[in-house]
Amino acid sequence: MKTWFAQWRISSALDDHRPLSPALQRAVAQSAELRRFVAGRQAMEQALKASVPVAAAPPALHAGIMQAVRRAAPERIAARPEWRPRFVPAGACGLLLLLLGTGYFCLHRPPVSSGSRGASSLAAASSALDAGGEIVCAMPGAALAPLTNELQSLDRDVTAAGDFLVASLP
Repeated sequence: MKTWFAQWRISSALDDHRPLSPALQRAVAQSAELRRFVAGRQAMEQALKASVPVAAAPPALHAGIMQAVRRAAPERIAARPEWRPRFVPAGACGLLLLLLGTGYFCLHRPPVSSGSRGASSLAAASSALDAGGEIVCAMPGAALAPLTNELQSLDRDVTAAGDFLVASLP
């Protein structure tokens, strides 16, 4: 575990083009594995810097691709349905249909007699208020229960990881 951590610190220092700290230099001097790691990293960096970049694609390839795109463009335009304008989003069409349906059902409901209408509307309003009060009381707990469970799970995972790391330190 110490070697992995030292390798990570060495790799980080080499990536940032910083010199190794004195503690890392001592660790590299004492460990053959770390010396091989540093030598391998430096050799890999030199090989990558000295490698020849891959040649760019030939211009004829680009021209061929662009010609194929231009030939295919009229087919795509012709395939578009012409029954709706391009600038009307689907959400607006859906909203319009919803409003038309709601308006139709609101305007075409059967008439209710006036005598029973007052009592039934009062009973309906009372039951709606009761249900609304129950929903308001139950909603926060029901809505936040999955989030609470996930946070407790995350807390257990972090605690377990911390305990593991502390236990693995010499």
